[in-house]
Amino acid sequence: MRIEEGFQQRPISLPPAYTGDEPLKALLVRLLPGNVHRFVAADLERFEHRIAGPVRALANTADSLPATIEPSVVQFNQFGQRVDHLHTSEAWRTLKGIAADEGLVAIPFERREGEFSRVYAFAKAYLLGPDGLYVGCPISMTDGCARVLELAGTRELRDKFIPLLCSRDPDKAYTAGQWMTERPGGSDVALTETVARPVDPLKAQPGDQFLLDGFKWFSSATDGDVALALARTGGPGSRGLSLFLVELRDKDGHTNGVYVHRLKKKFGTKALPTAELEIRGAVGQLVGPLGSGVKSITSVLNITRLWSAMSGVAALRRALDLAKGFARVRHIAGDLDSLLQDNAMHTSALAQSELVHRAVLHLAFGAMHLLGRSEALPAAQLDDGETLRLRLLTPVVKAFSAELSTSELPRLMEALGGQGYMTENQFGRLIADANVERIWEGTTNVLALDVVRVVLQTKGAAIEHFVRWARAILSTAQASIPSFSSTFTTLETRLALASSAAPRLSSNPRLPRPFLFLLGFVASAAYLVEQALWSTRARRPEAQLDAWVVERWVADGKAVEAAAAVERVLGESEGEAREAAQRERDLVYGLSGAKL
Repeated sequence: MRIEEGFQQRPISLPPAYTGDEPLKALLVRLLPGNVHRFVAADLERFEHRIAGPVRALANTADSLPATIEPSVVQFNQFGQRVDHLHTSEAWRTLKGIAADEGLVAIPFERREGEFSRVYAFAKAYLLGPDGLYVGCPISMTDGCARVLELAGTRELRDKFIPLLCSRDPDKAYTAGQWMTERPGGSDVALTETVARPVDPLKAQPGDQFLLDGFKWFSSATDGDVALALARTGGPGSRGLSLFLVELRDKDGHTNGVYVHRLKKKFGTKALPTAELEIRGAVGQLVGPLGSGVKSITSVLNITRLWSAMSGVAALRRALDLAKGFARVRHIAGDLDSLLQDNAMHTSALAQSELVHRAVLHLAFGAMHLLGRSEALPAAQLDDGETLRLRLLTPVVKAFSAELSTSELPRLMEALGGQGYMTENQFGRLIADANVERIWEGTTNVLALDVVRVVLQTKGAAIEHFVRWARAILSTAQASIPSFSSTFTTLETRLALASSAAPRLSSNPRLPRPFLFLLGFVASAAYLVEQALWSTRARRPEAQLDAWVVERWVADGKAVEAAAAVERVLGESEGEAREAAQRERDLVYGLSGAKL
């Protein structure tokens, strides 16, 4: 039999990126004022056509011919001269241009939509994500770099570089990297070996030039135009670090003392050029005061962590669309008229992934709205609670999205059976790429320690404001949705648990990780309650479904598990905690003192 004879499986049809995403559409209707929403919705509808056309064509080529998108570097020319010519794929360069043209960096800094500019920009990034071949990585760092310069750069640095970083012209737009990670410390920048010394010993003020020497272990925007680099200008530890803006090449295209040692061989994000860099006499300009490098670069991390969260939930959205698209065309039970979408067991499995998507989507955009408010509104219009909640939720959102979104991807691959394992159906790229979110901008353990840092630095105020905010939502919703009574009781119990656990975060190293997830489940539930309350009051057709989503999410097994883990650790005496830690160590590394 020839392949064109016999049964022909209908291919999967993907829905439009924006108009086919009901949770996102409803969320934006709630978050955005009418005039802002009309403008944003129209732009997103226009953008979805661009995604379905040229953008997806590039992604499809990457899935079918993955070798065509990988970068390469030529370190020496035929005369033995060091040139470090980095070659990236046409797809990568085109997507960077599209990101600039669509204003993914420009929108938050133009601020024409005020406090909603971040929501608008992240909505576009969310739509682009599944087909963008992780161009969002350098775009996120460009976004963060512009914010650092806005907050800590001299006027000269701001005037020169922010217009380039925020340009909508693909031929002029700059992209930026961040050089933090080094061999000794990884995420622990306190062990940074790169040093910087002033070009003129008498000039060491913000904006002045320094010479940098060192080795950066990961650079994920190797084809960028500038980078923010941490380097040591003082004593040991993080307090001796300063921040510098480094241009990678001079006006003639010659390297500014930055050399590609080698390109990383990665599990995913194949189109993205990630490299090890030798820095030998690179000229950089001081950003912020000496010794304030870690504080200054925090603005980059706050932004890139939200980009990371967005990337994870966007990958989950695409995986769901693929699984649902397959269910609509795949017959089952030997009956060509019976479709997989009619199988209740299969639908139940997909519903769990949809539940995770909605929860993470609302949590991420809640934090993004807070970021937009912090950037666009005068300080007098922000209360301390919002500022502290943003600081607390940023590491939570990033870790929560990375853990939950990526965990659903293999399950959704399974929903396509053997077809899910084929690279043309995108799951190979989605899974390999999205799992980087578990690592870059901080692993879950690193982010859990950041949560501890927030609690300690604010002397518990961040948790107090978070609990107050969540309780206010529950109190408001209780009168409108009385069926939530038992659900609200559960959430109140978890809020009380978070309050009681916060003071003990620094005394038990096994507590911060489950505590982070407890906060993630409570915060996402609170945002889902806000959505359900709004749809109920507006008498929207999805009101009952939104209420059911809240109840299912609060009762979710992982939420119960997170709360139980916190309770278990809190219930241990000091001796029991030590014994539990030792037993876990014995389990992982072998019995203490045992001979191998």
